[in-house]
Amino acid sequence: MSVDHGTDPLVTPSVLASIPDVLHTLLYEACTKGKNPRQAVLISSNSLANRFIMQRWGIRPSQRKRFKNLFSLVRRHCRTLFEYYLARGQYIWSNGRSCKTWGVYKYDRVRGNLILGFVFLPVDKAFPIHRRTK
Repeated sequence: MSVDHGTDPLVTPSVLASIPDVLHTLLYEACTKGKNPRQAVLISSNSLANRFIMQRWGIRPSQRKRFKNLFSLVRRHCRTLFEYYLARGQYIWSNGRSCKTWGVYKYDRVRGNLILGFVFLPVDKAFPIHRRTK
């Protein structure tokens, strides 16, 4: 979908609801690409927002000043989504045929950018992730 470069694209709740699909794609690529697929990956809320905006509207992070409202709204939503996954301690993706589970932990928070670690948990070795309190 292309966007008129004079105005910000319309961001509706249904558009924001598709952000977990982008997160799933990032995790899937990390766990399946290359000769040695990774079992753990770090993802920041800002990088998820940037990738979502790029895929959805074709707007690059270098255009952030021009689309300031769009970037701030999507980044805020990604942080909220990450805080939800962190509170749960896991991220589960089910597509009807299979279910994949990743453990979630807080790696860092830098100037509002929440960085989470996602650890793939195979079905036969799944264990509960214990949440830490402050």
